[in-house]
Amino acid sequence: MKEVPVILFGVGGVGSALLRQIVNGRSPLTTRNQCQFNIIAITDSKTMLWNSDGLSDEQLLAAVDAKAQGLCVDPAHHAQIPTSRVRPSEAEIVQKVTDANLGPAIFVDVTAADGLEPVLMQALDQGHSVVLANKKPLAGPWQTAAPFYNHPRLRHESTVGGGQPVIATLRYLLDVNDKIHRIEGQLSGTLGFICGRLDEGILLSQAIAEAKAKGYTEPDPREDLGGKDVMRKVMILGRMAGWPLEAGDITVESLYTPDLANLSVPEFLKAACQLDAAMNQRVAAALGNGQVLRYVAELAEGRGTVGLKPIPASSPLANMKYISFRTGFYNDEPLLIGGKGAGVEMTAAGVLGDMIGLVRER
Repeated sequence: MKEVPVILFGVGGVGSALLRQIVNGRSPLTTRNQCQFNIIAITDSKTMLWNSDGLSDEQLLAAVDAKAQGLCVDPAHHAQIPTSRVRPSEAEIVQKVTDANLGPAIFVDVTAADGLEPVLMQALDQGHSVVLANKKPLAGPWQTAAPFYNHPRLRHESTVGGGQPVIATLRYLLDVNDKIHRIEGQLSGTLGFICGRLDEGILLSQAIAEAKAKGYTEPDPREDLGGKDVMRKVMILGRMAGWPLEAGDITVESLYTPDLANLSVPEFLKAACQLDAAMNQRVAAALGNGQVLRYVAELAEGRGTVGLKPIPASSPLANMKYISFRTGFYNDEPLLIGGKGAGVEMTAAGVLGDMIGLVRER
């Protein structure tokens, strides 16, 4: 049985779900693929757990429990035990893995961190593989992002669509030389929830507060409402399709006004009522035409828009998180991928699927 070293950057919601899935799925993984993921390091922003022989399942689950309590992955840190251990940088961790002569490892980035592009390229250059749920390395300036596209040892299914096989489907279309003409979709479960509440007559400010209370939004809801996350997703798809997009090539509609941008989160939630009147008018106008508002990304020939769009209320797409590809082969009717794609368990499953795919290919 082959043992594959794994290094996990990030033990938040997705990272914790991934560790649980790895621990609980060891038997099927061994049976189906004759391999075992040997987690040699896990990190959060402050600490790291490392064992070149592999962390035990007990240690991994204890770290998951610690993170659920708001603690660090290293027990010595939250137990306030005197220690000289200092968390290495990500670049130092990559070098540490290479120097340990453990063979090709898989580095998994499930953070939302900026600036990891040099570290990921270092890992690839040293013969390791990379799996991303972090969209930022793929959605930065094209000059720095380009080397990651089509790299044989990098996978990123969970950067778009959570657990939906969106990236795999697009890769298939490209592999069979099916030219991509248009990409469209509802790419945010959070904004889908908010739009659904608007259908029911709920004020925008109330829908935002509900989404935050349910844990659907980022800690700052403006990260969702500003549309940047959706823009990054559709940019990744467009770049895969062959368009070297930059952020300026995609027009993004923000659901909050510029004067609310610099408020604290509590201040923003209180001031969000200023957005209600204008949104009510748009909802009513759509309703009068038998339509509902949905936050949709559209991309064609290297240009795109992201924002609210009226959709017929009777359309099945009005109540579905979906992505569609209109191509040379799928020209009269687009290829549609729809269904649940959000949530930490789905996203973690997409990451795990990428890890397994890399093992099979190597």
